Amino acid sequence: MPIPTPNDNETQEQFIDRCMIDDTMVAEYDDDQRLAICIAQIEEERGISDIDFTPTQAMIDNAKQGLEWREEFERGGTDVGVATANAIIDKKITADRTKRIFSYLSRHEVDKDAEGFNDGEDGFPSAGRIAWELWGGDEAFVWSADKVKEIKEMEENKLENTPQEMRTNPDKEIRTFNVENLELRQEGEDNVVVGYGSVFNTLSNELGGFREIISEGAFDGRLEDDVRFLINHDGLPLARTTNGTLRLSTDERGLKYEAKVANTSLGRDLIELMRNGTINQSSFAFVVEDDSWEVKDGMNVRTINKVSRLYDVSAVTYPAYEEASVALRSMEAWKQQEEEKVMKENLEKEKEEREKEEMDLTKRSLAELRLSIINKK
Repeated sequence: MPIPTPNDNETQEQFIDRCMIDDTMVAEYDDDQRLAICIAQIEEERGISDIDFTPTQAMIDNAKQGLEWREEFERGGTDVGVATANAIIDKKITADRTKRIFSYLSRHEVDKDAEGFNDGEDGFPSAGRIAWELWGGDEAFVWSADKVKEIKEMEENKLENTPQEMRTNPDKEIRTFNVENLELRQEGEDNVVVGYGSVFNTLSNELGGFREIISEGAFDGRLEDDVRFLINHDGLPLARTTNGTLRLSTDERGLKYEAKVANTSLGRDLIELMRNGTINQSSFAFVVEDDSWEVKDGMNVRTINKVSRLYDVSAVTYPAYEEASVALRSMEAWKQQEEEKVMKENLEKEKEEREKEEMDLTKRSLAELRLSIINKK
């Protein structure tokens, strides 16, 4: 089940009440995490809600035409295209769907050059023309281009209010893990924190439409990066790999860190809070170099195969909603590839059926010709 999103005409208080008692949220997150996620959902929707995604009547008419043609001619489009047509007709278009409409129509504009796309041509309406109408047709192409521009401007405005480091590296991601059996030990006069910034081969919580697994080799070559030990991914570092106060390693469980925490007031406060269990979660910031996607038990699952940059491991006091926007872009690209694969398979199947029909027609014509010659004799 996806994380709840605010409904139209729902106040902030009403959404938070509903979000906090959602079955998935209760099962996956504690009270503080749920509240943080619910607030993050409101912030995410706040800018998007200012954009009107109501489709035009022409888009609705095109979608209906596409469905009628598909039923009549039994060709054209995929299940995704049908779902999009129904979303247009029902006026349930989201920002994500709008981006996909624009992406699809941009890629398939070349289908207009194929025989059967236009009325009066052989094979009209072609499979490409039917699919085009399912996605809203010409009117949807112009409409979605304008909406995507609005979304981009909104996202750019939002980006201006993000920390500088996140602006200079938009591919940065953050994940948070509970730390069980957190170890605090004394090495001479130094306090050392031992924990895991990441765990391997373990399915994550729901991240907004997908779950995630980190493979064992994901951090190969990254243990020598200039990595800091921070609190909440911010502020002065309490330990660092470059001076030997932060040691990174991997074992069968995950990415292990040993941080010789600086003897400062902040460092001493952190040690005390971790010792009494007030802080019991770790988080790491990273950039993915290679990932893969699949569907397991009806859920999209992302596997992180390799990390190209490791920024920090952090003790976190109030885990915010996972920064998963980069992963969502990756998932969107994967979905588009799957759609293109299905479309290609459908087109090839149509081609084979058309060639078979032409061959059967030729055979019938030859048979009729032979019969005519025999009758004349």
